[in-house]
Amino acid sequence: MALLPSTKRLIDGLFSATAMARTHLSRSITLVESTLPRDRMQAELLLDHVLAQRKIHHTATKPSFRVGIAGPPGAGKSTFIEALGLSLTKKGHKVAVLAIDPSSSVTGGSILGDKTRMTHLANCPDAFVRPSPTRGTLGGVAQHTNEIVLLCEACGYDIVLVESVGLGQSEIVIDDTVDFVMLMVPPAGGDELQGSKKGIMEIADIVVVNKADGELKR
Repeated sequence: MALLPSTKRLIDGLFSATAMARTHLSRSITLVESTLPRDRMQAELLLDHVLAQRKIHHTATKPSFRVGIAGPPGAGKSTFIEALGLSLTKKGHKVAVLAIDPSSSVTGGSILGDKTRMTHLANCPDAFVRPSPTRGTLGGVAQHTNEIVLLCEACGYDIVLVESVGLGQSEIVIDDTVDFVMLMVPPAGGDELQGSKKGIMEIADIVVVNKADGELKR
């Protein structure tokens, strides 16, 4: 199947470095996540062209730094990511946030609500926030997270923050997607035995205790 004109415009838009680049990135991700047969074929062609284009653009020599932020639900990952993202953009970085939300095992739907906790970051011209449903994919990431990271790199984002779905001890697939894994936990998250268990604790590069203030400071 040949590359459609609409797909060609998406590819050109990703590398355009214009105000419309975020729009083209968002539409490209929608195409990659689509399950329609025609869209799947166009998505494969788009990714092939992006890989080829990266070899002749500056992004080929400037790969993004990928940070995975994992932790149980309610640990404060989204709030932390907005604060971190805003700080990074003020230092001149372009930041992409991929927020993975769980899909319902009953309806198949997903709320995709993490973006509502990052309104300031989402409105920043040097940031891009995109929620994605898991659609039954295990491990804390979505089915096409790796491809979406590739598109973000093509669009010039030098730091990609991947917020995993609220996960447990055994969901470690995120380690294959990112360069650095941050495990965020609330205070009193377990005793010494809990900390010695394998899984996410074993692959985390740093453990951040969040919400350790107020009554929880003790």
